[in-house]
Amino acid sequence: MKNTRSALAALFALASAVAVVLPPLGSTSTAQQTGGGTAPMSGGADEALPGQAVIDVTAPERSLYRIAVPNLIGDSELGGSGAEVLRNDFRLVSLFEVLDARSFVADLGAEGLAITPGPWATVGAQGVIKGQITRTGGQIRVEMRLYELASGATASLSRTYNGGPGELRSFMHDFANLVLERLTNRRGGFGGRLAFARRVRQGRKDVYVAGFDGHGVSRVSSGEGVAMLPAFGPGGVWYSILTDVGMFITRSGNADRPIIDAEDSLNMGVSICGGRAFFSSTRDGNAEIYSANVDGTDVQRLTNHPGIDVSPTCGGPGGLIAFVSNRHGSPQIFGMDARGGGVRRLTFRGNYNQTPAWCPRGEDNLLAFTGRSGGLDIFTVQIASQQYTRITQGQGVNKDPAWSPDCRMIAFYSSRGGIFMSSPEGLNQQMIVPGVAETLRWSR
Repeated sequence: MKNTRSALAALFALASAVAVVLPPLGSTSTAQQTGGGTAPMSGGADEALPGQAVIDVTAPERSLYRIAVPNLIGDSELGGSGAEVLRNDFRLVSLFEVLDARSFVADLGAEGLAITPGPWATVGAQGVIKGQITRTGGQIRVEMRLYELASGATASLSRTYNGGPGELRSFMHDFANLVLERLTNRRGGFGGRLAFARRVRQGRKDVYVAGFDGHGVSRVSSGEGVAMLPAFGPGGVWYSILTDVGMFITRSGNADRPIIDAEDSLNMGVSICGGRAFFSSTRDGNAEIYSANVDGTDVQRLTNHPGIDVSPTCGGPGGLIAFVSNRHGSPQIFGMDARGGGVRRLTFRGNYNQTPAWCPRGEDNLLAFTGRSGGLDIFTVQIASQQYTRITQGQGVNKDPAWSPDCRMIAFYSSRGGIFMSSPEGLNQQMIVPGVAETLRWSR
């Protein structure tokens, strides 16, 4: 056997991703490079991760767009819930001030789907969203309007949706995305799903999914054994299952049958893009990064180093794959192309960086990660400029970030009580899913 049971036990903490432990290699200089770039540090020591940004009282105040969202008319039950989905989307994205409905002075009954600008200007609204729901049998028709007060009483955005009542939430997310596109020229990231793992009891973990806003938490793993390290991919949610003799990769709806496996080894942490599954495996004796077709065939080894290489994350600019390695002493984040070439170090601050997550907007060149600075906290780094931003500090343990599809929001687990959402500047932190969670992923 290529790996003994004791070797599997030694790597269990790494695979569990509760606190990935990569042992330092000791004698290797942290300044040594494996191709590409030069570490921006002196004396062979990494600079510390940044502290919380100091507020500049002379800087102009960040302006939030003031938006009013009264209940949709036509169906009181659905109208209230639909409007609340919109309000919550706008609260989470950190770009809006959602006006309190108790402040509205407009005659909503007389206005219907239209607006009279004066009363809305009186309460400070810059935009007003109106909607109407009509039921016909078991179907609904939803008419939506956005009014920008600067343009008067003419709607600047209109959409009509038809479907079942259960689709109302997705209709509202879509319209919120269109509103954001209208106001910023970039579509929003509302409506995706989060995947995460959660310990249920001793010797048992399951993989769950929820709407990005925390709605509809449901289990997707079988409910048996130790399932962890989820990722979205073809056919559903992919994840790893730990057994007595190793760990294999499967996906939801596959009845826990292995897709990527090797006898007596750990195969874990899958990330799928470009028709390939990237994962870490100990099949050759040491944790290295591999790729395979999504049916498990054509396994190719991408890294070959005596250090431990884990947590591949695809989706970087130009197809860059990020991964975690202790090849320079302490855990740091490295990058390589999809064939394993051009390996280079990506993080140069902090002495313990892990769980990388790429901003899906490749032009932003942004990576979020968990860094140890006293405790575990969330950071981002702009790869080209090496500009670091600290998202959390002094708020317990914070780890496992995941970007929204538009990179306007970051989700992460916090020991404050669950999955939190934040702006990329660390503003507007709100809990969206209560309870323990680890290794978050956000569908695109």
